[in-house]
Amino acid sequence: MSSVKFVAQILISGLILNMTPLSVAVEDNVRPNDYGNHNIAEDFISAFYSWDATKLKNLMTEDANTVAILYYQRWAEAANYKVKTRRPCVLEANEIVCAITVIDDFGSTMDYEATDTFRMILTENKISAVTFSGDDPPIFQELFRWIMQKHPDILAGHCLNMFAGGDTPGDCARAVARAAREFMEERRKADS
Repeated sequence: MSSVKFVAQILISGLILNMTPLSVAVEDNVRPNDYGNHNIAEDFISAFYSWDATKLKNLMTEDANTVAILYYQRWAEAANYKVKTRRPCVLEANEIVCAITVIDDFGSTMDYEATDTFRMILTENKISAVTFSGDDPPIFQELFRWIMQKHPDILAGHCLNMFAGGDTPGDCARAVARAAREFMEERRKADS
């Protein structure tokens, strides 16, 4: 299967920001206070939304694969994510969960807000696993279906290997934001 089709399937499924764990905490290494250390999770969120990739990497274990998180951070910065509501991180089962409502170029263009939810596992006071998801509305998936039809070059170009090792997250986010403006203009014309 081509990488463009693979990326398209992920996007259409609405899984663009629902990533698999970057690493798995080994239960034997988990200390009793690891799950309760919200400061590390709060520092992670601060580093993520202040675009401090160095601090973000330093909060994670050496063996954690940070590729998806760092890609997402660069995507979010290029898409001008602004924190609207930052809720305190909370402990749920064995994870620390942080939900952040943001306004970004996509939401501004398509008239919605989204909440990023980060789920973290800490081992020896470092983040050893992290997943993230977003609650973008159906119009965001409609945008990607439209991009597949009207601008497949975006998925084959700047967005190739999106969230899976691609090396142009900023260019990808900006290309998708431009496409969103065109998409909404086409919808407005069709509605009039």
